[in-house]
Amino acid sequence: MNKLSKDFGTTVDVEKVGSVDMLNNTTNFDDFNDKIDKEKYGETKRKLSLRHVALMIIGQSIGTGLFIGLSSPLMTSGSLSLFIGFLFWACLVVWPLMQCVAEMCSFLPIKGSFLHYSARWIDPAMGFACTMIYLYTTLMFVCVEVVAFASVIGFWTDANPGIFIAVGILSILFFNVFGVNWYGEIEFVSSMLKVLLIVGLMLFGLISMCGGNPKKDSYGFQHWSEGGLFKSYLVSGSTGKFLGWWNVLIYAAFACGGPDILGMIAGEVSQPRKVIPMAGRRAYIRIYLFYFGGIFFMNSLCASNDPALVAASATGKVGAAASPWVIGVKNVGVTGLDSLVNAVIMSAAWSCGNGFCYAATRCAYSASLAGYLPRFFSKCLKNGAPIYCVIGSLLVACLSFLSISSSTAQVFEWFINLATTGLLCTYFVIWLCYFKFRRALDAQGFDYKKDTYYQPPFFCQPYMSYFGFFLTILVLFFNGFWIFFPGQFSVSNLFTSYFAPAFFIVLYFAWKFIKKTHIRKDSEADITTGKEAIDLEEEEENEWIASQPKKTGFIYRAYDKFSDICFN
Repeated sequence: MNKLSKDFGTTVDVEKVGSVDMLNNTTNFDDFNDKIDKEKYGETKRKLSLRHVALMIIGQSIGTGLFIGLSSPLMTSGSLSLFIGFLFWACLVVWPLMQCVAEMCSFLPIKGSFLHYSARWIDPAMGFACTMIYLYTTLMFVCVEVVAFASVIGFWTDANPGIFIAVGILSILFFNVFGVNWYGEIEFVSSMLKVLLIVGLMLFGLISMCGGNPKKDSYGFQHWSEGGLFKSYLVSGSTGKFLGWWNVLIYAAFACGGPDILGMIAGEVSQPRKVIPMAGRRAYIRIYLFYFGGIFFMNSLCASNDPALVAASATGKVGAAASPWVIGVKNVGVTGLDSLVNAVIMSAAWSCGNGFCYAATRCAYSASLAGYLPRFFSKCLKNGAPIYCVIGSLLVACLSFLSISSSTAQVFEWFINLATTGLLCTYFVIWLCYFKFRRALDAQGFDYKKDTYYQPPFFCQPYMSYFGFFLTILVLFFNGFWIFFPGQFSVSNLFTSYFAPAFFIVLYFAWKFIKKTHIRKDSEADITTGKEAIDLEEEEENEWIASQPKKTGFIYRAYDKFSDICFN
């Protein structure tokens, strides 16, 4: 094996090292065709550092939903319903699932991660269904965020939104062509802006509720109860209040992302056995900072029945004008923050679009490695960017232009609605992969304590995982509950609510029938192919890092200390 360069590319494909012969570059299954010619197509590079991942894992998937989109469930369900619903989903699904992904991906950080795990550990048909659903979902979410980016700019100008949709698509294309390290730097800066904004708004909310505002109004928690802590939804009484809370839970399921992104970056993370466990340990920051702190202080600033909030929703205002945060800030007599908040919201929308584009391109790349898509999609530039996947993803993103015309906007809305439950289908498969992973470790003689690189807190496994899995299924199954109430039913609503799970089942059985795949036993689930090559790669990478001379100037030492505190 050749000595590693700082790009950490080896003479063997890092993912495809055979479990019997390292140079086989493939698993040994007849029903999973994962052969790839690295010399012909190239490969992605491990260039995401600890610094990148530390910020990305906190803020990468936080978009317009937290700053603007919360106005809808706030008005519909009430302040306490909103708070409890988001915290419930974040603590009992997102956090334990992040722990599961960190545990699996630190053990076997291959390209494709859970998309290939599902094929290698469960059933190739499951891998195909999960890959196609996730690809469609991420592509549609790119469209969602690009349209949101353009609409937020509409806060400042009445220019044709098609101009800004084009700007969003072209800028995402630009940064994705230049390799994963550019993506990491952009997401590092964007996540930092989002963290600074939410921390700033939380501090403002705390000071303001204690009387530190131009009106000298120590309003405390009065806005929580002004519009109702729990609002009835669809029916009256306790049942209606429960349905209001359940409606928040469904919104949270679509708005709270993260575990899937951690899985997708696993194949391009430098020092994965160090960085991925860190990401798992720090997942709680996302919950405390964005969901607990953010929603708590937003409810303190703005009541769910605030006239300005209701009017903004009724008139279809965009950007900061529709944000409960900005409305609450204005209510206490502070002006001039609109444009600043809108600028950060704009960057958040673009960042999420960029993140979903990254996920879509790596999903397409993984599909090509697995034989689900033509092999030419595996072609990578020298910097590791899968160029045809990037171009293809951005061509699909041009569907965003349908939102401009009223005659085609409905078609665009259909595309989006059909993708909403796709992420829950992906979560369902990730849970299955984790349960299979734990059983396969036992069946194949691994010592869990000694042979794994990250063990979640004792209270997380296995009971929180089982509950999170059960809750995911419940939300997936009952996400369209509202259409079965009087006056709510329509065929289009039924179709959009349950298209993704039905399509997932069709994909699974179609691939199983065509390819004659079989369900893996615990003893034959391939949890080792590629691991030896990654072990060697990381060992040489650590040696290369240790061999680099450290700069000893005061500024460099101060930066190293700051970086160590923040990111290590």
